[in-house]
This record gives sequence, structure tokens and C-alpha cells, in this order.
Amino acid sequence: MERTNLEIPVSREAVEHGFKLGLKVYQDKLKFPDKFRLGGAGELQADIFGFIAECVVCEYFKQPFPAFTPKKNDAFDVKIKGLRIDVKKVGYSNYSKQPKITLNKRQFDRKKDKIDAFLFCTFKGAFDQKENILGYQVTYPLPELSRLALLGWEFTSNVELKGKTYLWKNRDGSPRDESWELRLNQLKDIRELVSVKEDVKK
Repeated sequence: MERTNLEIPVSREAVEHGFKLGLKVYQDKLKFPDKFRLGGAGELQADIFGFIAECVVCEYFKQPFPAFTPKKNDAFDVKIKGLRIDVKKVGYSNYSKQPKITLNKRQFDRKKDKIDAFLFCTFKGAFDQKENILGYQVTYPLPELSRLALLGWEFTSNVELKGKTYLWKNRDGSPRDESWELRLNQLKDIRELVSVKEDVKK
């Protein structure tokens, strides 16, 4: 059976809310630094992309945007078919041009008992940039000209069984962090989680 790729719309409201929330979360983390979190353009970009993706998914499934103040259900992002889902925006490999699907091991360990599955997604389409966001340049998907591709999903309990260790390295080659890495063809088809209709893109 051919894999299905579901691409969902990106609204202006989702982009604006996710951008502001990602910026706030990044600023809050800077107030409580730890030895694993150094901050910087990459982390700010990841927070903003991540929260925009979460807002897009929440809007598509007609659930509220994430709040600016912590809530008791912050461990998961959205509920789909009764499953507590964590939305993970992923990027692309520099070599294969395929989605690079990774989960930070420390973050995974904190969440694995609080969520049921991960939903992996990535943005496609048109992008723009905002400059001087805390001194950085940040990229964001253009509303209505971009789509969020839902690539697939996986039960939390299967991540350690299917995944292999991916070692992130500093420029000098020294180890920086570890993630679980999954291949796209290892993920469950989005049709097992979402009722796919006219939005299907193959």
C-alpha cells in the first residue's frame, strides 16, 4: 500500500499564535538555563517552528491553541481518537533530502509516560523571515501559501524498539546530545490516525 501524505492548511492565526508562543517559551527558558540548554538562533528557530506546527494541528482538529500559561495537560499537544499526541516538527537531512525524524532522548524520557504517540510533520511551500528577533533572523511559513505535511506517527512504546541512536556533534566532532532516529518508512501511515479525505497528497 502506497504511503499517504496529508497536507493541511496553515492559517494566519496559527502562525501568529505559534510565533508569539515560541518566542515566549524561548525567553522563559533563558531565565532558567541548564547545562544542556545554551540558547541561540537554532533553539529559537526550533521553538517557533514547533509551536506554529502545534497550532496548525490543533486548528485542523478543532482543538484550542496552546495557552500562554502552563496547564495540567501540557505534557501532550492534542488528542486524536482518544490518544494523547505530541506534535513533532522535523527538518530534512542535508544528504538524502529526506525528512530527518529524531526525538531528543532526554525530552523523550520526560514525556514517554505522559503521552501515547508522536505525530511527525514538516512545513512545505513558501517561507519568509523576520529579522532582529532577540538579535536573530527567524524563518516562518507564510500563511495560506504553506502547508503542514503530516508524515506519519508512532506509538511512544515503539520508539525505543524501532529507533536507533543518533549522536549530535559539535563542530569539533565532540558529542553534544543524543536522539532516537526513525526512518520515514518505519512510521505508521497517517491514515491509521486521521480520516483522510480530499486533503490527501501523494
